[in-house]
Amino acid sequence: MTIFVLLFAFITWLGFAAANWRRGDLDLLHEWGLGGRRFGTFVTWFLIGGDLYTAYTFIAVPALAFGAGAVAFFAVPYTIVAYPIFFLVFPRIWYVCHKHHYITAGDFVRGRFGNRWLALAVTVTGIVATMPYIALQLVGLQVVIGALGISGTGLAADLPLIIA
Repeated sequence: MTIFVLLFAFITWLGFAAANWRRGDLDLLHEWGLGGRRFGTFVTWFLIGGDLYTAYTFIAVPALAFGAGAVAFFAVPYTIVAYPIFFLVFPRIWYVCHKHHYITAGDFVRGRFGNRWLALAVTVTGIVATMPYIALQLVGLQVVIGALGISGTGLAADLPLIIA
């Protein structure tokens, strides 16, 4: 528990320190949503790692393996297939989006195909598909906090999810 508290305090301090470092104009969507397009390879590497190694990886996939068996091993080839796609295709997508000032997948689709309804469908699909993943992360957060020995009943049990 002490290590968790120390790391939490350090990361919190780091977040506040970073908020004042190279401050951007948060009224601009690309500053708020894309970090001003200033993330380099090093920061992007950590962001991809943080995106892949989450509660899904450490709680949901092992639980699926325990409950359903070998079907859970789809996560291993998925990762092996996804990373080369990320590193081969995404730099080109990044270049096109940077050149044309696209921010979202919907912006890219609208600019590439010129179809407003297709862009809307991509945007809505992205939002709807992300919601179960966010719910899974919140449940994983609750499990991790419970494993630290912090538990409760009623509202106290859901307080970490409410704060998040």
